[in-house]
Amino acid sequence: MRRQRALRALCRDTLRGLDLDLPLDVSQLCGRYGERRGRPIRLIAHPLPAGMPNGVWLAAEDADYFFYQANTSKLHQDQIVIHEFGHLIAGHQMLGEVHASALSAPSDDDSDAALRRTCYSDEREWEAEMLASMILSWAAEARDTVGSTPENADLRGIQRVLGGHKGWL
Repeated sequence: MRRQRALRALCRDTLRGLDLDLPLDVSQLCGRYGERRGRPIRLIAHPLPAGMPNGVWLAAEDADYFFYQANTSKLHQDQIVIHEFGHLIAGHQMLGEVHASALSAPSDDDSDAALRRTCYSDEREWEAEMLASMILSWAAEARDTVGSTPENADLRGIQRVLGGHKGWL
């Protein structure tokens, strides 16, 4: 298991250069990270059944898919998506890629595989939750002290140079 210091470094290295706005937008986070690595992250709200996790990350041939609970608050949905993002950046994928066709009409075998993907060890869950907490804490602190990111690119640059994001990358 990685220590908090190593997770913080992983988080900073992952977010560095993404030019994320304040307040944090999880769609922007996933979109920009997907662009950087050349593999999109698709966010799909879905009413996940009771007894299943609130979020599932599936790697398909064409993209990574984060399914998250549709029947909850926006704040909770953001936490779920960022938790799945934590699994992705920590390299927690357990099984090989699924075929994209399985996402539109999953068979029983595909459903079983998806459920097995969610059975991470406690260490992996802890890492993903720590990464999500770090991202959300940094974003909240920056939002509370800075507010929002200026629309003007020059002002954005000045804000960053002057440390106006309070550690937000």
